[in-house]
Amino acid sequence: MNIFIADDHQMTIDGYKMILSFSNVLGDNVNFIEANSCEEAYLKINSTREINAYIDLAIIDYSMPIYRQENILNGADVCKYLKTNFPNSKTIILTSIIENVTLFDIVQNVSPNGIATKMDVNGDIFLEIIEIVLSGKKFRSRFVVEQLEEIWGNEVFINEKNRLIIHFLSRGYRISEIADKLSVSEITIKKRISKIRQSLNLNEDENILKEAKSRGYI
Repeated sequence: MNIFIADDHQMTIDGYKMILSFSNVLGDNVNFIEANSCEEAYLKINSTREINAYIDLAIIDYSMPIYRQENILNGADVCKYLKTNFPNSKTIILTSIIENVTLFDIVQNVSPNGIATKMDVNGDIFLEIIEIVLSGKKFRSRFVVEQLEEIWGNEVFINEKNRLIIHFLSRGYRISEIADKLSVSEITIKKRISKIRQSLNLNEDENILKEAKSRGYI
């Protein structure tokens, strides 16, 4: 079995490998493929494909040094690229990110077989995730499920453009710049911001970003 582990902390990779040595479902013939950045992950995926090998299981961190040349900006992008090359590979994303919008986007756009925040996981749970995923089932940690339910409870944030507007506002973009980024009119952006305010029960004088951050949307 070929297991791909991508994390920018080598100690974390070594810790995963040690825990996996106690697994009852992996068998004895396990080969590890390691990467410490998005670029290295991209190259290792390619080299594995080129020698006609396969990645059976992938454990991927979300936050890693980006690979701008190939527009691979995080572990979610690595996961998508891996699944393009190895569609039957089982994928697990473990992340320190706890913002519910980011978790929502990972689940909706990448749909890994397993996802949990690193604060959810200890050695026993890690092995449980591996067993569940390899059995063909999906794993979502309780915290992730709670964050997803919070997003679904606020319909305005299910819309990707609304989430992008909040993202750009938090980065200091002006209305005109956001409109240009999303290829819509400034009036459309203003209407969406107004709808977001209504969803958050804010009046015009209240800080939309402060409220969105307090709810975990940014």
